[in-house]
Amino acid sequence: MRGAVRSVLVVCVAAFAADAQTGPAPGPLRVLEANPRYFTDGSGRAVYLAGSHNWHNFQDNGHRLPGTQDPPPVFDYKAYLDLLQAYNHNFFRLWRWEAPKWMDDDPPGIKYCTNHPWVRSGPGLAADEKPKFNLDRYDPAFFDRMRSRIILARDRGIYVSVMLFEGWETRSINAWTYHPFNITNNVNGVDGSADKEPGILLYYTLHDTPMAKRVLALQEAYVRKIVDTVNNLDNVLYEICNEPGG
Repeated sequence: MRGAVRSVLVVCVAAFAADAQTGPAPGPLRVLEANPRYFTDGSGRAVYLAGSHNWHNFQDNGHRLPGTQDPPPVFDYKAYLDLLQAYNHNFFRLWRWEAPKWMDDDPPGIKYCTNHPWVRSGPGLAADEKPKFNLDRYDPAFFDRMRSRIILARDRGIYVSVMLFEGWETRSINAWTYHPFNITNNVNGVDGSADKEPGILLYYTLHDTPMAKRVLALQEAYVRKIVDTVNNLDNVLYEICNEPGG
């Protein structure tokens, strides 16, 4: 089901964009009945979404940056919106990164990312030698930033797709070592690692086991928290997961 929903959204994202927006983004967007390849904002006109992607437009992180820096460089979000507006772009993906640390080879080095949905309260240290995550407690700073950045985009006529989950990092690099749902890194005893199928993470699949159900319940609670945070904003779309694999 997750994969099917994501496929629909990817097709839509590839197919959107329209006239330059001069005021706040109207919405919410709905499928245009006259031509379901497009959205409409209630005006009856087709809305075609197009924009420029950046991996750092939500969390500050070192992905694809040279060198190692902890905390990672602070992203200039205003300059990013200025660039989008200068080219009459009206869409971007609010990029989500799940691991606080990883080793990359493009370019090579240790990379970091902050902040994350859950507080790092401990007790005990995670694999990155910082306090373990508490998956029952949310970090308000994460959700406050999400809402404020979407509002700033809305006021410039820009629609934002909220990426709920990100899968590339756990398939392609060692990000799972530091992931909050790795049992080493949380105080809750939650283990989202491989279950029945070797190499398949519970975190990205559905299994009928007690731990898998616990992982899913925490994911659903996280999604509800995001919806509660931003769903009354008219410029919001949702992307289930980036590159979750098979």
